[in-house]
Amino acid sequence: MTILIDSASPDDLAAAADLGFVGGFTTNPILMARQTAEPLRHFERLLTVFATGPAFYQPSGDSAATLCAEARSAAALAPERVVIKAPATASGIRAAGDLVGDGVRCALTAVYSPAQALLAHQVGCEWAIPYVDRAARQGVGGCVVVDAMAAILARLESSTRILAASLKSPQQIVDAVLSGADDITAALDVLRSLPTHPLSEAAVADFDAAARQPAAQRP
Repeated sequence: MTILIDSASPDDLAAAADLGFVGGFTTNPILMARQTAEPLRHFERLLTVFATGPAFYQPSGDSAATLCAEARSAAALAPERVVIKAPATASGIRAAGDLVGDGVRCALTAVYSPAQALLAHQVGCEWAIPYVDRAARQGVGGCVVVDAMAAILARLESSTRILAASLKSPQQIVDAVLSGADDITAALDVLRSLPTHPLSEAAVADFDAAARQPAAQRP
């Protein structure tokens, strides 16, 4: 399993790298637009800030040709690391198939149905990416989507992995994994909350208090 950070902020990526359990990063056009008007140049910088693991880039465009052109430019920056996120649309699926045929690593993103997951497998995508919290807010059921995707990919004996995105809490992460997600991506604040629990903090406080006691007063 790989835990990734979902951000285009260099500061966020640097902080995530310091956590010790984050193995890569994901971006999308919305996150990029918050940081830059030159996404390819900015992505190149992000590759140096978070220097290991998969790095996901999502091109923009309405046609397969437009998506492929930007995707190839991004993939050329670090062919072994860069994964192109193609949207789960007819043009996106066509682009993903063309890119995979050229040796570019791809994922199908904004997947909401097992049929789309089937197509991610069919065109050779390494990941299918469902938006868990967004599906839940739309009444679809985020983990229901993950479970259905996991079932069909298992039936196909597919190597396509499920990368759960749009996760807003540790519990959503756990639920997504229990439903069949292979990997997860989340914002920095969610990742920082993963190691914390009130009972853990209380236990550590007790340990620290005991350690500070003079030896003669220790039980």
